[in-house]
Amino acid sequence: MSMQESLILVATMLAPAFFSLIGMAALGCAAVAVSSEAAAKIKGRVFLDKYGQQVASMGAVLFPLFLVILIGSIGLASARFQQLASRLLAPDSPFIFSLAIMGVFTLLGPVYFLTWKKLRQSKGVHLLLGIGAALAAAAAVAVTVPAKLMAGLPPEAAQAGFGPGSMVWPMATMHVILCIVAAAGLSCVYLVLRRNRDDFGRDYYRFSLNLASRWAITTMLVFLACQGWLLAVLPDPLRTMTIDTPLGMVWAIGSALGLVCCAIWLVTARSQTPLRFKGLLLVAAGLLWLMHAANATLFMNFMTML
Repeated sequence: MSMQESLILVATMLAPAFFSLIGMAALGCAAVAVSSEAAAKIKGRVFLDKYGQQVASMGAVLFPLFLVILIGSIGLASARFQQLASRLLAPDSPFIFSLAIMGVFTLLGPVYFLTWKKLRQSKGVHLLLGIGAALAAAAAVAVTVPAKLMAGLPPEAAQAGFGPGSMVWPMATMHVILCIVAAAGLSCVYLVLRRNRDDFGRDYYRFSLNLASRWAITTMLVFLACQGWLLAVLPDPLRTMTIDTPLGMVWAIGSALGLVCCAIWLVTARSQTPLRFKGLLLVAAGLLWLMHAANATLFMNFMTML
């Protein structure tokens, strides 16, 4: 595959990556929101609770889109890739298990997102809903990734691919982390877009944008570390077909875009006036999208190489 063909493949992944990123952000909102809510309860800081509430509000907005994306992707796969879809939707497929876990999230997620004010006097119950939603989202992603990755393999080969040094583990971990990156990174944009409507005061937006940026930086660095883990355990044939081809450049560009996002978020994390950098936050969201498109291209190639 030439560099031009690789870039064309990345370009074809832009639209799927955009919708995928939206869906992952919806899944990650529960973890960010419930962590902030729990920290607010422990530390007694109102701004932490308010940020958690706004992330939950973003989750409520993204959740219907997530459902449309989920149903649409299953329908598209069934129509265009019938053999692959039949394997994924077979009764003994782990993908069925991931759909069942996703069903738990679809029950707990919206309840958690939409009952922040109603359950203000029952924080324990609300926290349990959030923890359940966050764990269900993480488990669903962790199961879905290997189910897709091993979909084209015979059952014996798929089972053998779950050894201690398997590439499945870093790929599942990095996609769970990417959900939180997406939620935190897009929450920066959401806070800016809601600024005039909510108007919680300049002090709050300084605090919340600093916090959201720190969330995004920390989780992005963990995500990039998982990429290093993946490279370390990548089977030699796959490593050769990736690193020694233009796909290796796509991988490097994706990682570089992640570091650029971190640099932008570092500016807003340290700034006393982060609202002045709202343009940069939009740029970071765009770069996050491009990074995800590059990684989605790698994922698709790994599926065909196995």
